[in-house]
Amino acid sequence: MSECIAKVSGKPLKAYSSKKEAREAKKYVRERYGSKTYIYLCEKCGNFHLAPKSSRIHVKHNACSCRDSNGNPKALYRFRWDAKKQMKKSQEEQKVWLRMYRCPERWGWHLTHTEKRR
Repeated sequence: MSECIAKVSGKPLKAYSSKKEAREAKKYVRERYGSKTYIYLCEKCGNFHLAPKSSRIHVKHNACSCRDSNGNPKALYRFRWDAKKQMKKSQEEQKVWLRMYRCPERWGWHLTHTEKRR
């Protein structure tokens, strides 16, 4: 099992083996430091981590029938600012420049790397 590293600080992330343990840590952080966090299940290590609530991005998969160029379901960002956060994150971490557009089917936004069609 690999250790997860925080992107900002470069330090190892605290891993919680159960959601209950993560909830207790979240409560402690809130009471001790006044910080708002959220719990997420890490796909890399399989444990739970905490992250600042301000960094949360609301995204849904399979929420519409839109597909990417490989035929996979596109991520649907609930809010415009979530799509913008993900665009910025992709630029900083992966050096990928994206643009956003409104989903033609639902309330929400998609990201794409393709040029805007005229």
